[in-house]
Amino acid sequence: MNRSQSLQKQRTTIPVVEIKAVTWNKDSHGLFDYENSYYDMKKFQLTKSTRLYRNRNEILSQEKSSLDEEIEAEAEYLLSLTKDPTQPEKYHIDVPGDFPASNRITRPNYLIIRSLKCKDGRSQRGYTLQPGDIMKLGRIDYRILEISTRAQLMTNNQLNNELVNLMPSLVFDGDLHAGEQRNEESLCKYCLMDHISEDPLLDLMLYLCKCKEGVHYQCLKNWMQYKIVAKASTNIVSYQWKKLDCEICLTPWPRKIKFQNQLHELITIEKPSSPYIIIEKISQESNSSSTMSIIIPDGSNQIKLGRGHQCDLRISDISVSRVHALLKYEDDKFLVFDNDSKFGTLILLTQNYPVKFDKAAVQIGRTVFTFVMKNLVVDNGRSSQTLPENAAN
Repeated sequence: MNRSQSLQKQRTTIPVVEIKAVTWNKDSHGLFDYENSYYDMKKFQLTKSTRLYRNRNEILSQEKSSLDEEIEAEAEYLLSLTKDPTQPEKYHIDVPGDFPASNRITRPNYLIIRSLKCKDGRSQRGYTLQPGDIMKLGRIDYRILEISTRAQLMTNNQLNNELVNLMPSLVFDGDLHAGEQRNEESLCKYCLMDHISEDPLLDLMLYLCKCKEGVHYQCLKNWMQYKIVAKASTNIVSYQWKKLDCEICLTPWPRKIKFQNQLHELITIEKPSSPYIIIEKISQESNSSSTMSIIIPDGSNQIKLGRGHQCDLRISDISVSRVHALLKYEDDKFLVFDNDSKFGTLILLTQNYPVKFDKAAVQIGRTVFTFVMKNLVVDNGRSSQTLPENAAN
């Protein structure tokens, strides 16, 4: 056996997770300023399941198997990384998280769109939007309500079922207390009548708020439609409203009701026959929506989202850049790209996120973690170096 063969035999490779943690010195609305150069940076190489914390601007790590009570008590928990016990080469970020025993509030984890790169390592590959995704632009949140593509022309029932699964709070699925099921007669608090139609749905008396006063399905639907203002531009139709709730007890009205095992709309919007995406702006105070927009691509131009007048969807907030993000319809998918915005374009993580050999970054408040898998080359157990995935084969 020659010397080169002997050295190769003594070398082994083990998978590790390389992490770069960057913390912005300023704490402002849970944002991270991607244009600022004043930050603290720390790097890790992890081979075990680990929790990451922040104490002031310092990032701390500790293995899950040996937790330090002092760190648990004094530092802010950010996230945890789990190694698959059955497949040692696989790791994932725990979302919503493998939380510590203490019941402290944990920060949401956001995937950073600009970190998703093509093979050239420079240009963005974009993020494919799905119904239920929460997209964050600066401090403004949008929920993806519905997506219709050429290959994914769903029926109304399929879309309704998806809505129930992803956003159950928007659908009332309790006891509707239909008027005909009650012993006493009840008057609708809007029309002051007991019956308005022979149609059982339109005549359905709903008891949805704390007032315990009934309202016909049709009357409530008419009232909600009256409160909504529609505005149209070239690619976008927006529906705006201030509050859709009971004027007396302030209980928010639902978007849909379930009656006779079917979902029925209370807010009716005209949907195009061509591909479209529906997004809604989420109120920061009440986690409810105040604007719903149907975005219809024309096949050639990208949709601009931002604060500037040149944007298709204008967002009036100082944390949003003039042209903050770009929405594109490509290969029958809706992709979102960050346009080098100051505070980034983010997607809320709602399930465990795998760590791969392609870099990806997660933002938690004013700290950004960049993750990537590497192969660690161990020589006689004393010296080591990291190699890309294909170099270890």
